[in-house]
Amino acid sequence: MLRFTKNILCSAILAVVCTSPALAAGKTWKASLAQMPVYAESREKGVLVDFIKALEKASGDKIEYQVVPFPRSMNDVQEKNVDFHLPLIQMPGSETGTEKFDYSTATIFHVNFTLYSGKNVNITPATASKFKVETDAAHTDYFNFPITPSTSLEGSLKKVDAGRIDAFVFADFASDPFVKQANLTHLKRQLYKRFDVKIVLPKGGRGGPTDKFLSDTIAKMVKSGEMSRIMAPIDTPFDNWQP
Repeated sequence: MLRFTKNILCSAILAVVCTSPALAAGKTWKASLAQMPVYAESREKGVLVDFIKALEKASGDKIEYQVVPFPRSMNDVQEKNVDFHLPLIQMPGSETGTEKFDYSTATIFHVNFTLYSGKNVNITPATASKFKVETDAAHTDYFNFPITPSTSLEGSLKKVDAGRIDAFVFADFASDPFVKQANLTHLKRQLYKRFDVKIVLPKGGRGGPTDKFLSDTIAKMVKSGEMSRIMAPIDTPFDNWQP
């Protein structure tokens, strides 16, 4: 009778241990998403919000995430308050490792930086350094020549259309809708460069556990087709349409 009672007790303890959510769950990761239209508008809305939820489901791990202004999000990953931040366009020459953070091995999507110039301006990506060109103020370091920072995408595109500057370079995803809406017909478009967009890790994180978790899970999502389905609204090939 005593042995039977002990067996029942052991079985009951084992059942509790095995079904306890705290013990059964995988690792918990902390992520930070930069708050931006379409990409991550809130905790409930955005392509990258959908990506985080799919990443959690595909991995079986839990991901706690926040959606905050870009500077705070970058600061949190550099201060190691979170395991990773997204997104960030990979800086040319980042192989030198001079940044205060690391890029993930995996690429999550791509951005088409497009050169918007006056129709009568004979400019190409190779000759852009010889012209008066502007780009978004946060992206001047992505160019290997002096380029004027702009605080207004709309204002710069209007200046190109009016012939006040030679060109403006920025993501077509952000710029094209305004070109169409404002009916800017005195400019032309051409691809400047297609950039990789990465996840940001704390310094020294490339090749580490977080990077492996991301690489393995993203590879799984690519194979299943889930990655392309989620990123389809923002990861598009360059479309050579003209105003």
